[in-house]
Amino acid sequence: MLRLLLILNFLFFASLATAQDKLPWSEGRRLIWNDFQSKAIPGNSQAAATTFCGISYLLNSPTKKFTAGQVKIESFFVPSKSWVHNDHKTDFVLMHEQSHFDIAELFARRFRKLISDKTMDAKMLQNYYTRIYDDYKNYQQDYETVTSHGRIRDKQLEYTEKINAEIEQLSDFKT
Repeated sequence: MLRLLLILNFLFFASLATAQDKLPWSEGRRLIWNDFQSKAIPGNSQAAATTFCGISYLLNSPTKKFTAGQVKIESFFVPSKSWVHNDHKTDFVLMHEQSHFDIAELFARRFRKLISDKTMDAKMLQNYYTRIYDDYKNYQQDYETVTSHGRIRDKQLEYTEKINAEIEQLSDFKT
């Protein structure tokens, strides 16, 4: 039953974007403005752009107990749900949006680290995911607050550096 729940959870997140519409995070691939493909820009939005990204996992185990090696954790960006106002396509705004995607990768690595030495069942895995995902959402919100959505230049640069350093510190947990 729990395995079915996990599969349904993953399918829910996967259904938000088709495979060809999900861009996995990669060290060698930064976002470009052409990645922001949604035309559904809210008319009342004060944001320059929106990055739709997240973390997902897929369990591939025929047994009730499993290890981290049987769990695929991915951070992803969804072009069809990400948008930008044409008059805000600057390098600085793109850096802010890239940092949102980088935060997703940071938390994917934290998730991999958290479960790396564990033998678990599906319920435990879901509990770990929920904990990481809650922390991820809070970190994203803090990032927006501290940088004022990227408007405070020195805070933006500071946060981008911090995120990149944290990702590097977790290099043992990249895919």
